[in-house]
Amino acid sequence: MASHRVFHGVVRTLALGLVIAGTAGAQDTAAAAAERPVSSGVFSQQQATRGEGTYQTSCQSCHAKTEYTGDKFKVAWVSKSAFDIFDVIRSQMPEDNPGSLERQQYIDVVAYIFSLNAYPAGGAELPADDEGLKKVKIDSPPGSLDVASRAPANGFLHPRVTFRK
Repeated sequence: MASHRVFHGVVRTLALGLVIAGTAGAQDTAAAAAERPVSSGVFSQQQATRGEGTYQTSCQSCHAKTEYTGDKFKVAWVSKSAFDIFDVIRSQMPEDNPGSLERQQYIDVVAYIFSLNAYPAGGAELPADDEGLKKVKIDSPPGSLDVASRAPANGFLHPRVTFRK
């Protein structure tokens, strides 16, 4: 009789362990599913248009579009998150007054940069919060080759904002 109780106790413990493990696995899957590549359409066309307006008034006097497109963009940003590019721009720009634009203006400029790199617009805008931006992963732009092999040996390349001479 005692061995029967021990057996049922072990079975209950194992069942509870499986339930807990299953729940944790489901949460991991849900978190991973929440991540989206830029190529899936993570910004709206209206957002990119607003970003272009901000770029024209606050950025283009110092920055050429070519600084944020093509191979320069891919080497600097592919495999990072939308938050990474947002954070660099927000903390360094405009050069004479970093962080002086509204948060949404910086996010809109990120959407514009994505549009310059031929990422498709979608039905929703980029998230306005840090956690949401961190879940948007920058993948290779449509029609381009993967640039992971060009990354430095330490796997980290921190882009430096450059200016026209």
